[in-house]
Amino acid sequence: MKKFLLSILLIASVNFIFAQTQTLPCPVDYKINNGGGNCPDTVINGVTISATGSVTLTFDGPVPPNNIPQIITVFEILPGPDTLITGIFFGPGQLNANGTVTYCYYSGPNNNNNLNGRNRQFRFNVFYNGIPCGSTITPPVSLVSFTAMRNNSNVTIRWTTATEINNLGFQIQRLVGNGSSWQDVFFVPSQAAGGNSSSNLSYSFADLNNSKGITQYRLRQTDIDSRYKFSEIRAVRGEGQLGKTIVYPNPSSDGRVNIVFDEVASARQVSLTDMSGRIIRQWKAVGNNNLQIENLDPGMYFLRIVIPETGEQAFEKIVVNNR
Repeated sequence: MKKFLLSILLIASVNFIFAQTQTLPCPVDYKINNGGGNCPDTVINGVTISATGSVTLTFDGPVPPNNIPQIITVFEILPGPDTLITGIFFGPGQLNANGTVTYCYYSGPNNNNNLNGRNRQFRFNVFYNGIPCGSTITPPVSLVSFTAMRNNSNVTIRWTTATEINNLGFQIQRLVGNGSSWQDVFFVPSQAAGGNSSSNLSYSFADLNNSKGITQYRLRQTDIDSRYKFSEIRAVRGEGQLGKTIVYPNPSSDGRVNIVFDEVASARQVSLTDMSGRIIRQWKAVGNNNLQIENLDPGMYFLRIVIPETGEQAFEKIVVNNR
């Protein structure tokens, strides 16, 4: 039985991956760089204009990589009513690795009304495809389960939706080993008539995968109007890989690590401590075979895993490099 359990790479479920209510993040800080730098020229009213500078916004939550907001207006903060800054045009945002977004801005020909704000303060208003930041939205597909399980050279991907609205289908993607880019495996069309359903729909796909290392899987759900969302990630062991706790990437360069446990049926207690022995995080009764840890500061950590039923313990060292 244990051998069979160890051959199962990952069986996990998640509630409403795509349908979690989301609050669109708003800017909380900014940095102005006066000077065009690497910004491209743009054309405004038939005139080619070089960039005046760039603005980098910091948000109060993660910005969706597939829905980067646009700066609509900017106000100067004054003792009295805030003043709308006119004559400035902002280009599309570029999402940075640290979660900030950079926008090039253009002041128009012979226009000195730029954001030279060394002694000034500004307020930026941003919209996400016409929806203002701070708004609460619900993505159109509710995913109630998502699992990945290996059987020799095949990995079976299964998921179930509770509702679908305007859904075109799901692109199965995988990331093998230490690869840097996700691979498209197969597109599964929506079973919902016209992309709309209010009852459970079940999907499955068998992926021929004889990789000897860790493989990560995710779903890219695409709407009929081409908008898309990603599911959470499910990791599986390599074919024939020994049953032990796997931590990856380790070292981590972005403060994020993934854990794949060696057992499926047993709940476990997990704790993370720093070099001084101080407990940083704790998880009780972890039943899923996959755990994601995020936002770790640079340094060394120790992961302690305990199976209460047997008293068995395991320890893993985690290293986070400077970002």
